[in-house]
Amino acid sequence: MIDAGERSSVWRHREFRLLWGGQTVSEMGSDITVLALPLVALVLLDASAFQVGLLAAAETSAYLLVALPAGAIVDRVAKRRLMIWCNLALLLVIGSVPLAHAVDALTLAQLYAVALVSSVLSVFFTVAYQSYLPVLLDRDQLMDGNSKLAASQSVAQIAGPGAGAGLVTLVGPAGAMTVDALSFAVSAGSLTAIRTREPRRTRNEPGRRPTLRSQIRAGLTYVTRDTPSCATRWRSTAPPTSS
Repeated sequence: MIDAGERSSVWRHREFRLLWGGQTVSEMGSDITVLALPLVALVLLDASAFQVGLLAAAETSAYLLVALPAGAIVDRVAKRRLMIWCNLALLLVIGSVPLAHAVDALTLAQLYAVALVSSVLSVFFTVAYQSYLPVLLDRDQLMDGNSKLAASQSVAQIAGPGAGAGLVTLVGPAGAMTVDALSFAVSAGSLTAIRTREPRRTRNEPGRRPTLRSQIRAGLTYVTRDTPSCATRWRSTAPPTSS
């Protein structure tokens, strides 16, 4: 937690700045991927409109399939560690595209897999950082911290596709994916520098801990009863659509 003298602004909190920086870079990288992957398919593999449509479906389907399970799973693990591993996995997954292109082994099947896996990892990262904020900030700072994280996420969703198009113009589709992959290494480094420890879960009463299935079922019940709230959460985790 921060000292009393630092409560005037979350920007004075080193750990929050690191979380914000890691989240912003990772979100920007994810949103660049949304545009860059279809361009890779079009430019490097001469994909048809139907094939690009399937690629876009793979990019967004994970948000529908794993959002609720991700919330239940994230609740059971160390969130900062999960975010770091998500970024490192995204580095490898996204980096596999320019690597495969360099050895003339890139295929549409690989792009479909990259789109699906990267979107799953992005869901877990987003859920984890939203859940991690209360570890760093006092309760009276959560609203300010959440608003700043949400603002940077919105900026990334708006600027990410444009940045992806600019990168493709400057360095080509494969080069854009390389820069994209490196952004996740930067994010992982920022999160690794956070020193605040997460509180350990007590395990002395395992019988009272809800099962993963019951947590997912409770989430489904909540979503079906609160459609407007569900839509808001969907917009906060879903990737931006590219034209």
